[in-house]
Amino acid sequence: METVEEIQRALGRLTVGDRLAIGRWLQELDHAGTEGYAVAEPSAIYAAADTPFMTLEEFFNFEEHSKIRHEYVNGAVFAMSGASVAHERIRHRLAMAFGNHLAGGPCEVFSSGMQLVIRREASEICYHPDVMVDCRRDAWGSHFVRNPTLVLEILSPSTQLTDRREKLQNYRLIGSVEEYVLAAQDEHKLTIYRRADGWRPKVCAGAEAAAEFCSIGLVLPLDAVYGNILSG
Repeated sequence: METVEEIQRALGRLTVGDRLAIGRWLQELDHAGTEGYAVAEPSAIYAAADTPFMTLEEFFNFEEHSKIRHEYVNGAVFAMSGASVAHERIRHRLAMAFGNHLAGGPCEVFSSGMQLVIRREASEICYHPDVMVDCRRDAWGSHFVRNPTLVLEILSPSTQLTDRREKLQNYRLIGSVEEYVLAAQDEHKLTIYRRADGWRPKVCAGAEAAAEFCSIGLVLPLDAVYGNILSG
């Protein structure tokens, strides 16, 4: 194949899952060589060759018995990479800060073990966000939630393109989501996308800065999230 048209025709004959895998690979290839990563994580593993297409219900059963976590996008299953120590420390601090602030109220904080199901028109998606706040208890499933108010992902070299593009687009389709937050793990930096602001990003950066989570009424100094983590 030498022309763009030939490549397009070949891609058109692939399954949806193969096209998703190639799309993510192209994103990573496009971003290869970018400098500035201070935290190394294992490369993500996408679309295991021996994993068949599944219905969402089949995926729930598969995930329940799997030793590693997966995400699901319209029938395709993607294995998730392991997290760094810094990633887990930041996730824990954010979950604790949210939980302490919301204690005694109707909202609950869920961390990376809980699944988020997105069903919209012909799409069925299941992610494992790093942190979520969900206040609609009547809609909780046994292993998943559907209506979070706030969703947060911690960026890493292996996932940041998916978090910045694919997940930003899909999370904003959930009517209950008011804020989507991206947390760096190699610097004091949170990027907050708000529905009320038309999903324009607001960046909070620097050790002296504080982030405002309007959806849950919390102002949190970044040093409370990153203090002594970035320095080891």
